Amino acid sequence: MTQRPLDMSPMKSLVLLTGPNGFVGAHVLDLLLKNHYRVRGTVRSLSKATYFKNKYPEASASGCLSFVAVPDIQAPGALDEAVDGVDYICHVASPYFTSSNDPIKELVEPAVNGTRNVVSSALKSKTLKRMTIMSSFASVVDLSKNPRGGYTYTAEDWDPVTPEEAAKDGFMGYHASKTFAERAAWEMWKEAKPDWDLVTFCPPMIYGPPMQEVDKSKGIDGMNTSIKRLITSVQGEDPAFKPKVATPGLPAWVDVRDVAQAHVRALALEKGVSERFLLCGGVDYFEDGLAGLRARGEKGLGEEGAHVVPGKHFGIDRSKAEEVLKLKFTPFEKTVEDSWEAVKQLGLI
Repeated sequence: MTQRPLDMSPMKSLVLLTGPNGFVGAHVLDLLLKNHYRVRGTVRSLSKATYFKNKYPEASASGCLSFVAVPDIQAPGALDEAVDGVDYICHVASPYFTSSNDPIKELVEPAVNGTRNVVSSALKSKTLKRMTIMSSFASVVDLSKNPRGGYTYTAEDWDPVTPEEAAKDGFMGYHASKTFAERAAWEMWKEAKPDWDLVTFCPPMIYGPPMQEVDKSKGIDGMNTSIKRLITSVQGEDPAFKPKVATPGLPAWVDVRDVAQAHVRALALEKGVSERFLLCGGVDYFEDGLAGLRARGEKGLGEEGAHVVPGKHFGIDRSKAEEVLKLKFTPFEKTVEDSWEAVKQLGLI
């Protein structure tokens, strides 16, 4: 039996990635491996890791990709073992749904407790250099002032949502979950003054081609929330706009591939950089991304919907992400086309 030669290259940095089997997490995982990081992913049960072990057989066989079971990220100390020896943490796991009968219990508490647990475990680490957290534009926007034409949101803005408002419905509960979780992370970090840096990202609606495992037996319902929304909207299947292409209430968006790039590029920032970044591809209506698909006669699209009116809605200052992380954001038409094609390849259109 021929022995494989020993790998004499320097040990690659180890990244703990929460939520690798989610829409964003799958892209972050892929990009981390392409950038030669070792990845330790958290999954609720190890059976959830089979898809990725099959997708990345070489990384799995070499030990560059491994998984740890964290059945309940809200349990105290749930991540203490998972953070052992890691250089970086990318905390991407967080529930995204807005239909809830108990928003506090189903949305706010899991997000806040999960984030607190990750930060708490991180504070025990002796090797950690930086942690990235995926928050949301939901933690930035003031819904009471929507559409807020002429105003530009920056990283200094925070959603003023209250616990009382959070309990009203799932939509407000989701906004509160992201706001309270991100605030908790910054408060814990500032109070502890650890030797590692903290970076948070606040993306609006995230679209783009899915890479995660998809239960195709459920049809479009097997997709993640944002992609299901995108596809049904451009198909003219949104009940509020049918048969026309839907108009989003909060039209800001970003490509999932740009969000993944932000996480990975942040890991390489020099020591001492701790920032909150707004990520945004643009402020557009769904119809604004359909020119290419319509030009080639793509079937299955809804009747022409509304186009965004310049100046009607708020803007988002993404300059910090462009300057510090050197991000070049994907155009909406490409994001929509790539999303459509990927879902079509899955046989769900």
